[in-house]
Amino acid sequence: MLPLKALLRLYRSHPWLLLMSLAGLVLGVSLVVAIELLNHSARTNFVAARSQLAGEANYRLAPAGGLDEQLYVQLVTSQPALDAMPQLHGWLKDEQGRSFQLLGMDLFNPGPLRQLFDARPASEPAFTLNRADSIWLAAPEADRLGWQAGQSRRFVLGGSDGASARPLTLTLAGTFEPGAVPMERLLITDIGLAQPLLDKASRLDRIVFKLSESEARTLQATLQTDYPNQPLWLEPISPALDASQLGDALALNLTALSLLAMAVGLFLVFNAQRFVQSVRRPQLAQLIILGMGPSRVLRWLILELLILATVGTLLGVLLGSLLALALMGQLTQALADLYGPNPIDMLRLSPVSLLKALLIGLLGTLAANLPGWWQLLRQSPLELRAGSSRPPAHPWRRRLLAIAILLLCALCLWLPQTGLTGALFIAGGWLLAMALWLPDALRGLLGWLRRRAGGPLTARLGVAETLYHLDRTAIAVMALQLAIAAAIGIGVMVSSFRSSVEIWLGQRLAADLYVTAPKGVAGSKGTLSEATLKPLLANPLVSAASRRSVHPARWQGQPIEWAQMDFIPQLKAAYPLLAGRWPTRPDEALASEPLTVRLGVKVGQTLAISGEQGPRQFTVTGVYQDYGSDKGQILHAFEAGAVQSLALFSNDPEQLADRLRERFGEQLNLLSAPAIHSAALKVFDQTFVVTELLKLLILGIAFVGIGSAFMVLGLARHGELQTLQSLGLSPRHCRQLLVWQGAGLGLLTALLALPVGYGLAWVLIEVVNPRAFGWRLAFEAAPLHAVTALLLAPVCGALASWYAARRVV
Repeated sequence: MLPLKALLRLYRSHPWLLLMSLAGLVLGVSLVVAIELLNHSARTNFVAARSQLAGEANYRLAPAGGLDEQLYVQLVTSQPALDAMPQLHGWLKDEQGRSFQLLGMDLFNPGPLRQLFDARPASEPAFTLNRADSIWLAAPEADRLGWQAGQSRRFVLGGSDGASARPLTLTLAGTFEPGAVPMERLLITDIGLAQPLLDKASRLDRIVFKLSESEARTLQATLQTDYPNQPLWLEPISPALDASQLGDALALNLTALSLLAMAVGLFLVFNAQRFVQSVRRPQLAQLIILGMGPSRVLRWLILELLILATVGTLLGVLLGSLLALALMGQLTQALADLYGPNPIDMLRLSPVSLLKALLIGLLGTLAANLPGWWQLLRQSPLELRAGSSRPPAHPWRRRLLAIAILLLCALCLWLPQTGLTGALFIAGGWLLAMALWLPDALRGLLGWLRRRAGGPLTARLGVAETLYHLDRTAIAVMALQLAIAAAIGIGVMVSSFRSSVEIWLGQRLAADLYVTAPKGVAGSKGTLSEATLKPLLANPLVSAASRRSVHPARWQGQPIEWAQMDFIPQLKAAYPLLAGRWPTRPDEALASEPLTVRLGVKVGQTLAISGEQGPRQFTVTGVYQDYGSDKGQILHAFEAGAVQSLALFSNDPEQLADRLRERFGEQLNLLSAPAIHSAALKVFDQTFVVTELLKLLILGIAFVGIGSAFMVLGLARHGELQTLQSLGLSPRHCRQLLVWQGAGLGLLTALLALPVGYGLAWVLIEVVNPRAFGWRLAFEAAPLHAVTALLLAPVCGALASWYAARRVV
């Protein structure tokens, strides 16, 4: 252990080397862990909430407007072996504002939902229907909420997204031991009690089934035969598949940011170890002279790196878990805005995510530093003792690696079949290649400034010193360029996305007033009844109207959206076609841009669609732009079925809205185009709040790195600074010299990062987004991001070097 103690003693005399080695790794790993946990928790919570309603069921019958309970009775009496469960569902909020699900079911015959309860005989729940407001909770959940049997609590039913709200008092009748399905925030009651509680007498929201494929086909045939006048179609249930589409744009941005943060962190660790190599050369030579072979020294160095990597990674895991806990509320709110409320908002620790972060931290640290140590140990002791303390540059290796990466990026760009993986490689490869070229660009720019330098001695000396020590600061400024370019690229992409959505909303929201029903079961879209539609459409203030509905569907096993609306002339301008023509026959439809880009649908192609309206075939006649769904959507003329919304045109929309409110009250949601526009952009901004926060954290990592680099550089140049002072340069001028260097290096790095950042934005807009989501964005320069980088980089560089100067001068 003596060699290890001798190696670690270095960090006692140079603590900034230890801090710099750990800081980049801790911050990089923390962002990887935080984002992994956020993505894992969001998807797990989504699946858990959906599994509470589905259990083992794999099909559901859930037509818009619900079902008559007699249909369930007829099905189970005619098919006694049918594994089915009727359900009612409602969203509740308690007095603390927490969301809960109220599930009405057959408590005495759970059927496909038997997994909700513990299967052991001793744990069978005892349900007694003594009170009309009785509910039951899983025992662990009741303990967590501090809710005792017999106690009553007040809730609010509905109230979200325009749904009418009313108070509801529920009493905990008892608890039960949960089974395999998570039971967080789930209140269970008998369906007979749920009907009056939810004001749905003799009605059901849906029926769920556990069926084989042959049983599903038989049941579907029975429904079509026995109920020809009702659109009753079985839908497959797959919470995991639904979760795979959850927040894809947000998850992709977060994952890319985490990998970028890890790359920046490893750059800083590598930079710190390069300084360690410079300082340790005499010590390594002494160890070899004393009889320790290079391979043995390397083993002790590997052990030292593993200790540093383990400590840094564990600290990063802890910090990342705390960061994920702090950001979980923001992410839950963003996903709730996109997909509706989710009662489960817990941060879930994933062993796989933590193990992945541990491996990335350990292996990344070893891969970044072992080649340099091995190359150093291949020198003789005399070469080690007499060698320069400046780290080796190897410019041609760096340039060849950059050229190879750019060639691979060009190949992925030329081959669209490389898909999203190739697009992400292009984005990452572009950043890495430009970072590898940065020292050459800085050397050329500093050389030009040195030849033309004028002004005070401190400025001229600062340029010369920066050029001379560029090999020592290269890695830190490469990390800084990575962070600045990524911040600019992602910022420009988000701004372009927002601008495109804003233009799209301005086109799409052509009507004067939009009418929707309150939300339906489980946050689904409500429907307008015939009794409501007739007086609405007959109102003399309505000059034109278009009905619309959107339902989930599948094409070749892929989830898509099936939309229909009235193709009135006033709305056609709101759907500018990118290709083709408008449909003229009932079997013709339009396809959204994401459907054509992601799934390869082309104009003239015939699609076999299956959904709750039944199977249909449509010929695609045109393509329209759409940012409302990344799944893809087909749109055809409204034929029949439930109406979810109305677009109304009027010469006096304010008077029309007043009259509709007087007549219908809370039975309808009335929204003007400006209100929808504002609400949509608010949701957009909320969605990318987490992205902006993490982008700032990555910039913070880079600035910590540049500050640490100047601190270590100042320590390494202590002798040079003493020489300058002996030549007459005062300590104040020495500090000014270091500040000039920090500010100048930060400014030059930011200037060189601008084209890299805008190049990254082009890749994200023109390559990544079309391959990932199918939509194309209008490029917006968003100069505020560039100006911010140009202001922040020199200021932070100057502050970092000023702090370092105070410590070393």
